[in-house]
Formats: sequence, structure tokens, C-alpha cells
Amino acid sequence: MTRLKKTIELIIFIFRDIERKHLFVVAAGVAYYFLTALFPALVLLTAVLAYLPLQNTTQGATAFLGHVMPPQGVTLLERVLATVTPHRTGLLSFGIISTLWLSSVGIKGVIAGLDIVYDVRAPRSLWINRLLAFGLALGVGALMLLGVVLTLAGPFLESMLSAAAPLQSLLVRLWPYVQWSLSALSIFAAIELLYLLAPNVPPARRMTVPGAILAAAAWLALSWGLGFYFSRFGGMKLDMVYGILATPIALMIWLNWGATAILVGAEINVSLQSQKELRASAPEKALPRLRDAA
Repeated sequence: MTRLKKTIELIIFIFRDIERKHLFVVAAGVAYYFLTALFPALVLLTAVLAYLPLQNTTQGATAFLGHVMPPQGVTLLERVLATVTPHRTGLLSFGIISTLWLSSVGIKGVIAGLDIVYDVRAPRSLWINRLLAFGLALGVGALMLLGVVLTLAGPFLESMLSAAAPLQSLLVRLWPYVQWSLSALSIFAAIELLYLLAPNVPPARRMTVPGAILAAAAWLALSWGLGFYFSRFGGMKLDMVYGILATPIALMIWLNWGATAILVGAEINVSLQSQKELRASAPEKALPRLRDAA
């Protein structure tokens, strides 16, 4: 069997499994969890940024989000951040645990979705799932915060590199690509962390890196494509049809596509792992036939 034929069969198997598990419907549910957790997560993010020794932290956060979501979503989040920012220190001192607990709702949805992808018949108990979602919210939030900090530190790093290297113009041209790469790395690390810890499956049965790479690439590509479409073609039509609801609808589409990328990436990991186990067990299954033939 040629490599091309094997690849085609693997793709067909993945799509059939996606349909069998109704992953597009599951992704819509995960996107709803994301939307529910978005506001508490933004409250927590702006509150933590208030204590960092950096300037223009809110602008840096929206600049980082601009790499991974369409302009309509960034506009909506800018309004939310502008409302939250004056009260962020009080919010952090009063309710950091409750805010983090609420922001873990989105991670809880991802855990449930990944259990469906892995055909988990016995999910973890309710409280263990909740605590795991709480811990993963901390981990994923830290990775996203790192991406924001690197974006905020961009001008400082750029000035250091410009002083150390003679080709200042080259660094200025390359720096946006470096920032995009840092955003992509943050997204990949967050998805990889979810794949490693979220599903209730033994670690030996998990392949994580290929799906995480594809999911992060798909998330960024879909975000860029959605932003390009809305800014060039569909934004005005969306405003005409939906009016004031156009921006939330654009944000929900982005969340749905992001959830789909995460679940499909996990399905790719499951399919690759199944193929690997099948190849490993094939010689053992062939041995009895050889003995019978002898």
C-alpha cells in the first residue's frame, strides 16, 4: 500500500469519526462555554496586568488578541476592558478565586468535549473535573499572559536589538513576524497542555503534538481568514442583517471555529494513535496464521 493511499484512508477515517461523534455539534457547545467564561477571564487578565511593571497593558492585551481573533471581536473586548479597567485592582483583591473559578467554565467544556473525542465511558467525578478545570485555567491563563507580556515587551526588546545590531531596518521589518510567532507558540502550548491533561485517558494512549500543531495553525489561519473576510467583504453585510448583534455573532463564530480546531486536532491525535497501535499489533495477529499455514 502506497503512502498516498494510507494518507487518504486516514483522512477518510478521521472525517467519518468526526461525523460519528458529532464533533461539530460538540464544538458549538464548547464555544458556548468559552463565551460564558470570556468575561471573567478578561476581568482576571486586566486585574493581573495592573500589577505588572509595564505600561499600556490593556493596549498590549488587545494587540495580542488581534493576532488570534477577528477585528469585530477585538472591538467588543476593547469595550469590555475599558469598562473593567478602572475597577481591576478591587476586582483582583476581592474575588480572584471566584473569578478564576468562573473562567474555568470554558476549560470544563473542553474537558467534556475531549472526553467525547476519546470515547471516554467513565468521566472523572464532578469535583475532580472542576478542580482540574481550575488548574488548567491557571495554566492556560499563564501561557496567554506570557503571550501578552511578550507583546508588551516588544518595543523594549526591539530597541535592545536595534542597539546591538547594525541592521535596524531589518529588525523593524522582521519584528511583526516574531510577534506573530510568539502568539502562535502561546496558542500551541495552551492546546498541548489541554491535550496532555484534560481527557480521562491513560497517558500511554495519547499522542498530542501533531494535533496540537495542526489545531494551533488552524486556529490562527481561521482567525486571519475570518478577520480578512469581515474587514473586506462581510462586515458591512453582517451589520446590515444583524445590526447591533453583528459583533457578538462574529465573536461567536470565531469561538466556534476555535473550539472546532481544538476538537478536530484531538481527533487527529486519536486516529494517529489508533493507526500506530494497529501497526504494532499487526505482526502479532499474523503469527497464528503463519503457524496454521506451517
